[in-house]
Amino acid sequence: MKLSLSNGIFSKLPLKKNFETVRELGFENVEFNMKCVRKENDTAVYTAKELLDCSGLNCLTLHSAALHVRDEVEVHRAVYYGKISLEFAHRLHAPLMTVHSDISKKMPKPLRNRCLGMIFGELNDYAKNLNVKLALENLSYTSTGFGKNVEQLEEILRIADDGDMGLTIDCCHALETKQTENLLEKYGSRVRNVHMANKAHKPFTVETPELTAFLSKLRRYGYCGPITLELEHGTPVEEIAKSKALFDKILKRIEFS
Repeated sequence: MKLSLSNGIFSKLPLKKNFETVRELGFENVEFNMKCVRKENDTAVYTAKELLDCSGLNCLTLHSAALHVRDEVEVHRAVYYGKISLEFAHRLHAPLMTVHSDISKKMPKPLRNRCLGMIFGELNDYAKNLNVKLALENLSYTSTGFGKNVEQLEEILRIADDGDMGLTIDCCHALETKQTENLLEKYGSRVRNVHMANKAHKPFTVETPELTAFLSKLRRYGYCGPITLELEHGTPVEEIAKSKALFDKILKRIEFS
């Protein structure tokens, strides 16, 4: 497993300073969050690529820009944001992009499924052309979107999965929705990325029984991908450093166990 930090925590900083802060904390790997892009267009990626190269960071994953789709009219914008995000993933050499369903949970099922089909029908083909894998993330209990539990994710995957879609398991969301065991049991072999944080996206700074159990189960499923610390805005750098030190120790122990 490779430890990584989502740079979304520093999205209010200019991108150069954003990358520098990630590097100063001792991280070698980053998940690029599209929240850090001031203008989501096809030219901004060149600046991001130049700054990433200068930082020396490896971009293991990218978190897609998202638009909350409430009706069919908004589908084209969701597709646009998804495609721009895929262009960033391709240019930044991120082999994996985390996506949300982007669909309102208030949508009637027939309309929800039709919109999902329209969105992912285009994004799957675009991702394949750019050689970027997609990983669907489980949503938080406060989200207004659809995709919080195994039942909802299964409905999405029946439509959105073209046979090659993986999962990003968000540990914080899973803990809050009490879906951790269900998600691992159902999708353990399909996990491609892990967003790691305690409830409310607070950092883990000490090892807890829940954390130990989660990582142990991941290992049993043979997971060897990113462990991406995804923390709330305003988390003090001292807390981020403590969390990094904790996961460095845990991942080293797991590697040699």
